[in-house]
Amino acid sequence: MEKKPKRPTIPSKTREQLYIKAGGRCEFRGCNKYLFTDGVTRQPRKMANIAHIVSWTPTGPRGNENSEKLAKDISNLMLTCAEHNNLIDSNEYVDEYPVELLQQFKREHEERIYRVTGMGQEYGVRIVKMYSKIQNQVPLIGDKDVSEAIRPYYPLDAGINIDLTQVENIEEAQKQIKRTVDLHILSDEKEESYGIFIMAKIPYACYLGYVLGNKVKSEAFQFFRDTQDWKWRAGEFGHFTILKPTERLDEQQVDLLVEVSGNIDCTLIPEYPIYSVRADSPGFLFLQSKEQLIEFRLKFREVLSSIREIHGEACIVHLIVAAPNPVTFEIGKSIMRNIDPTILLYDKVQDDIKYKEIMCLHKRINRTEDI
Repeated sequence: MEKKPKRPTIPSKTREQLYIKAGGRCEFRGCNKYLFTDGVTRQPRKMANIAHIVSWTPTGPRGNENSEKLAKDISNLMLTCAEHNNLIDSNEYVDEYPVELLQQFKREHEERIYRVTGMGQEYGVRIVKMYSKIQNQVPLIGDKDVSEAIRPYYPLDAGINIDLTQVENIEEAQKQIKRTVDLHILSDEKEESYGIFIMAKIPYACYLGYVLGNKVKSEAFQFFRDTQDWKWRAGEFGHFTILKPTERLDEQQVDLLVEVSGNIDCTLIPEYPIYSVRADSPGFLFLQSKEQLIEFRLKFREVLSSIREIHGEACIVHLIVAAPNPVTFEIGKSIMRNIDPTILLYDKVQDDIKYKEIMCLHKRINRTEDI
């Protein structure tokens, strides 16, 4: 009976180098399981396996004439969990996982580990997730999607969740948002950067931006329905236009429309002179890039300054918004508390046809009560 060949022993230095390159995690795409701690007990435990991309024997999975030469070569070795080690070493899945694909798994994983472990603290971002029920559905903001969206930065361990799914009214939501921001962000003496991920109603996003303000370094991200991810896109996309009343009016109250995800029916809003920050072609897919968000911020500030200049600081602004969460967050964030006029936020409430005031988003400092 022919003696079965013995699997070659991987040198200890090669093993150590592979552990380091893999970051102690499974290199099979989508797994990333940490292999030196028990997932249940959290106690130290070695669960690492070493799989061969090209089998160490010519007759094994993906084996060829170079099998013996590659048997101990680190470029041919993958650190894996037991489950994916069995899958790679099985002849049953050779066609599904060819050499080129497994090499790509290994390369992507080790490049990511090298990049992340080479980052300093300045590349860390504190993640803020805020979500509320939308059409009676509770949205999900996945950690993996967040990590991919903020690259080349990485999420710091302790994220901040603002769960508004159980709030009963706007006042309760405001209190919870302000309490969370005061406790976890504004009280923190560290100068951290914050990544903002929102799936919530327009007023909540506006108020979060207002409470954070422009002194906290923060960046909002957009959820894309077509690709189901949060990654800003590169390229040249649409722009924003400021529309103003055709005549110079000195009225003490004005409407300010933000039309990005759709058009606002002017018959459903208060009858005051209308200012607008408007997308070239309003729609749900208009906002695509970070550059567009920056442009909106500048346009919104420009129109608020024009209102203050023409109508005075005592003017009341009736704000009506049709925009995605990053834009509504920027609206609140862009308000300058020391100089901007009072801003009342409107929204449609349940089955009401017309827009109604639901929140004083900003109250002018030293505003006289008889206006």
